[in-house]
Order: sequence, then structure tokens, then C-alpha cells
Amino acid sequence: MTSVYLVAGEISGDAHGARVITALKEQSPDIQLEGIGGPKMEQAGMDLHEDLASRGIMGYVEVIKSLGFIRTLFNATLERFRSSPPDVLVLIDYPGFNLRLAKKAHKMGIKIIYYISPQVWAWKKGRIHTLKKVVDKMLVILPFEKKIYDDVGLDCTFVGHPLLESIDEKPLKGTFSHHEMLIGLLPGSREQEIRFLMPIMVEIAREIQKEYPQATFVTPAVDKDRASQIKEEAGTFPVEIVEGHFYEILSDAHFVLVASGTATVEATLFEVPMAVLYKVNSVTYWLASRLINIDAISLVNILAQEHIVPEFVQNDASFENILPIARTLIADSEERKKMIESLGNMKQQLGSEHASENVAKEILSMMDTTNG
Repeated sequence: MTSVYLVAGEISGDAHGARVITALKEQSPDIQLEGIGGPKMEQAGMDLHEDLASRGIMGYVEVIKSLGFIRTLFNATLERFRSSPPDVLVLIDYPGFNLRLAKKAHKMGIKIIYYISPQVWAWKKGRIHTLKKVVDKMLVILPFEKKIYDDVGLDCTFVGHPLLESIDEKPLKGTFSHHEMLIGLLPGSREQEIRFLMPIMVEIAREIQKEYPQATFVTPAVDKDRASQIKEEAGTFPVEIVEGHFYEILSDAHFVLVASGTATVEATLFEVPMAVLYKVNSVTYWLASRLINIDAISLVNILAQEHIVPEFVQNDASFENILPIARTLIADSEERKKMIESLGNMKQQLGSEHASENVAKEILSMMDTTNG
């Protein structure tokens, strides 16, 4: 029986991995799937060895605190490969862990597919040469990434963005349409993101509410723990906290304050005017600022190659800076209309709604080659 080992280390990777697993089982029902990921990958049919995704380890300081756990998991995975190597290793994003694993697996002769590229165009550009040495196939979700890998001779395919298919999975409009004006406060899914961003978002929301008393503020939470944390950070402010329903919120939202990351692409797909916030531990930011070499942090601006949504980074992510912009984008302004038009144009660049199906085909094609 042929086997695939998948590794995802974040909540988003768990969701993307689950859809790949579903597509693999549809195309090859007898395939054996095991690996590291999260509950969604397990529910989709993978034998889960460790729930890494739910830990949400992000940032230099947080990684250092978790080094013992990460080292133990890494060594246990290598031991598993020695005793029972998979036909194909599929690495999903999470480069800090996955690139190290790729180096070791490559030396063992294991075929490697990397799905969702490390952001070599933003920082640690030298990683591209490591990827060329140890990865057999790169599957990218942003159209401009293919040329980057083509230029160094690494076999690469643009498969489309997986968010397109996740949005297409069910009808969404109307869940929150009973609200006259829905404003999303989207501080992210990780504990540290919520801790840094939710207080700022609440402060801004209090002022917006004075001007728009009909506004309802909604925040999605990935689980009960994060919901409890959001409630604590919000204090007495009347924010509606819901577990899940992220896309339903976006489909009815008038405006969102959103943490930098995948959520900015998701808001783009729903054409929701937004202001993007990024704030982390000061040590993490100091280190990152010396490594990152781009003039935008949100994927929507990076894709557009221009600033079509406002970004507020670290010390600039303040009440005083963000509130005037938020007011402008909530109002029926020319800036709001222009942003909605620009976001609509961005959607066309992200490919078709078949990313996971395309990834599954690439995995099975490599397995045929390996076993042939």
C-alpha cells in the first residue's frame, strides 16, 4: 500500500491539508495517509501522530519557549521515517520546522513535495537554494511565485489559492444580515495576536460606535479558549463573539479591522474594505524587521504590488493612526468605493477553485513515478 506523510504546523495549514486529504481519498481511496497536523486533517482521514497545528507556535520568542517540544517531535518523526519511510512527504507551509525536516528526509531518499511556499520573496531569500537542493516539487498558491522557482530550476506548479475553494464550499450570505451595519474585529487565531491586537481594535470600535450607534461588532474565535480570551480583552465592550462562522462574517461585513495574514486575502475575496494591523512581541519584531525586505506586509498589497489597503505595523498600530482611516472606509466615500473595486480586481489573480484537487494530482503523479 502506498503512503503519504503530511506535515502542517498551523491552523490554516490544517485546513488546507484536510482538503488535500479529501481530494487524495477521492482520487485514490486505498491511499495510506499519516502525519503531523491538526484535528481537521485527522477528521478528513489522516492518521494523526501529533496535533501541532492547534498549538499555534508563532514568533521567535514563542518558538524558543517551545524548543523542547519541537525537538522531541522532530526526532520522533525522523525515527519514524527510518523505520517506515513514506513514498512521498508533503510539507505544508510552516518553513521553520518543515525545511529542517526536508533536509533530513532528502538524505534518506524520500521524495518531497512542498505545498504553500515559504515567503522567500519577503525574507530569508537564501532558503530558495535550500529548497532547490532538497525539494522535488514546489506547489505554489500565489501566481508570481512560480517564476521565482522557475528561475532557479526548481520544478514548480501554480495550483491556485485554496481559499477560493473553501469559500465556494457553502452558501454564506445572510447569516448576519439582520445587523444594519456589521463590523468585524478580526485579531487572528493565536493567543499572542489576540493579546496584542484586540485591545486596540476595541478602543477603535468604541469610538466608531459613538458615530454609528447602529453598528454591531463581531469577532470570530477558533475555539472556546480563544473565545474566552477575546471576551476578557474586550472587557465591557459589547462585541458579539462567535466560534467559527468566519466567512459568514466576511460575507455580510461592511468593514473589518484585521490582523495581517491569510485573513487579508479572505477579506479580499469577499471585497470587504479593511485596515490591516500587525503587532508582535518587541523582540520578535526587532529581529523580523532586520530580515524582511518588502514594503508591504499584507498579501493583498504584495499581490497588487501597490498599497490598496492601509497597513499599521507595530508602533503605528495605534488608536490615533487607525481611527481616521477606519472612519473614511466606513463612510460612503470615494476611498471606500475605490478599495472595493481594487479588491474585486485582485480576485482574478488567484486562479481556480481546484487547488486541493490539483495538489492531490501532483502527489499521486509523484507516487506513480516513485513506485514505477
